[in-house]
Amino acid sequence: MKNRGSTSKKKRLHVKPPRTPWLPLREGDGNRFPLSFYYSDPRSVIPVRQVGRKLDNKSDPNFETQTYGLFSTCERGMRAGAVRNGMKYIFFCTNRKTGRVLTGYYKVGWYHKGPPIIGYAGEDRPPLVDYQLAASEIRFVNPGFSLGDLTGYLNGVRLDRRFRTFIYIDGGTAQRLLNLLERTEDATMVYLEEIKRLEELNKTSSSEGFAYENWKRSEGFSWEDAPKYMGLES
Repeated sequence: MKNRGSTSKKKRLHVKPPRTPWLPLREGDGNRFPLSFYYSDPRSVIPVRQVGRKLDNKSDPNFETQTYGLFSTCERGMRAGAVRNGMKYIFFCTNRKTGRVLTGYYKVGWYHKGPPIIGYAGEDRPPLVDYQLAASEIRFVNPGFSLGDLTGYLNGVRLDRRFRTFIYIDGGTAQRLLNLLERTEDATMVYLEEIKRLEELNKTSSSEGFAYENWKRSEGFSWEDAPKYMGLES
């Protein structure tokens, strides 16, 4: 996936939501929600994103800022659909040695129309519209729930079928997943600590000490970086 722009050292704007230019997401009819897949880091027993993916260090889901699509263009279509249809929840799953597991959710609070994406539809076509999402609440669990084991709990709905980036689930299934995750101990802080540990590992293996080699970044992501990626700074 393509990464958004690099950082600058000049004074940063304060753009953490609910500040402008973020807009509140209007809630839709609740008939369907996305279940989004992300690559997990095989160096960790915690199902965090694959920070160490060679030539493609992953920044989403960005637990650090509670955003999706702010620092990369991953799953543009899903994020645009969430804005268009008012999908308040995004559920997440990832790959583990035993198969795919449900790991958590975002409750989407705000969106921002980000810089257009050039090149996805072909160099001779207009740039694609993109949206960046920010959550008002997130919750992630450890070690996660096997998608295959959830079929009975979901009254026969199977989530362990093969899909590449995301699928839509119905409102009833989403509510059951939400109930399950909310009854489970919140491990979000464990995820954040693990991201930092993996970034440090990246630094030690990088010839130039980068935490994110393909960004040429020596540190992780924060709201101080956001204006550049939102197209608010040159």
